[in-house]
Amino acid sequence: MFEVRVPATSANLGPGFDTLGMALNLYGCFVFEENDGSQNAEHLALTAYADMLDRLGTSGPSLAVRSEETIPIGKGLGSSAACIVAGVLAACHVSGRMIGMDEILSSAAKIEGHPDNVAPALLGGLVASGWQDGRIVTGRLPVADALSFALLIPSHELPTKTARQVLPESVPFSDAVYNLSQLACSLSALADGDAALVRQVFKDRLHQPYRFPLIEDARHLTALAREQGALAVMLSGAGPALFLIRRRGDRLDGLKNALSGSSNRWSLHLCDMDTNGAVLTERLQPESKKKASGLQPPF
Repeated sequence: MFEVRVPATSANLGPGFDTLGMALNLYGCFVFEENDGSQNAEHLALTAYADMLDRLGTSGPSLAVRSEETIPIGKGLGSSAACIVAGVLAACHVSGRMIGMDEILSSAAKIEGHPDNVAPALLGGLVASGWQDGRIVTGRLPVADALSFALLIPSHELPTKTARQVLPESVPFSDAVYNLSQLACSLSALADGDAALVRQVFKDRLHQPYRFPLIEDARHLTALAREQGALAVMLSGAGPALFLIRRRGDRLDGLKNALSGSSNRWSLHLCDMDTNGAVLTERLQPESKKKASGLQPPF
């Protein structure tokens, strides 16, 4: 029996559409054990497990999986990517092979369809990623200690497929250039912890203008969060959750109080960046005792 603990992720971060993601200290914990026949094999972690075994050209035991910690589903926090990462790492562990992180990343991204969530889920931190010749290229990016983060999470879900369907097939050249300038300035602001610059950037013309109308209260809450101290506000992934950048130590109490007086069901969650990424740990009996397997990426 073993577990894989995978961080939630927030992709895009405004102008970094499909290229940028950050791991957060909110986790999904997947416990794998040999199947007693009662497990639903359609669980996404098990589907990824079987897919990765096929890619490796090997076989493994039938496994069951249960979740001891969960990432909110359908909120734009990388819950699907976390399941896929857990399943892929489970297959690598069971295979007993030394498998490079490049292969693990590429396989997980092919199952997911894009790398912006799986890359930070595996590696931790702030990660830029993209496809090149059928494989994933990634870069870890610095984030200043002066900055921290928060999430505004609604009670309702927004399927990623629905959020993808509203995107245009093409955008004006000027919008593409605008996003490039915003992305470059955003990365500089994160690295330097420049609060004044953070306030000015993280704007987007490629996906948020098309997705915000799908999310009730999103624009109102964006303005409210800024009024109450958030330096920047953007969709988390495809939404509906919102990702906030704040000064470290600012607990956004004004925003929390404003939400408590609202009839709408949104909650504020303070968080920080996770820097470890996914970690696989062997479990001994009894379950309360754990022993690290050494299988923390890269393998």
